[in-house]
Amino acid sequence: MTGLLARGQVRAQVPVRLLDLSMGGALLVLPASLEKGGIYDFAIDLEGDRMWVQGEVRHVHPAERGAGFHVGVQFVGIDPQDEKRLREYVETHSR
Repeated sequence: MTGLLARGQVRAQVPVRLLDLSMGGALLVLPASLEKGGIYDFAIDLEGDRMWVQGEVRHVHPAERGAGFHVGVQFVGIDPQDEKRLREYVETHSR
């Protein structure tokens, strides 16, 4: 395979800190920037109960304090069972 020019993508797990969570999306702090408009898979830990969502990056800004980036994500794909769990979590923790 010498001389071939190929392109690809790397899929990696990156630690994320959750700043805000709603039914529509989340505000995250990541150590690296993500592409605005990109769609990514995110694991959300709801008090030990992990769920997966797909989210579209709506905005990316350098963090005001410390290293990293604030990334606003709008959920575009979520399993109905996970959506129910998320709704219960958000309702319980928004009071």
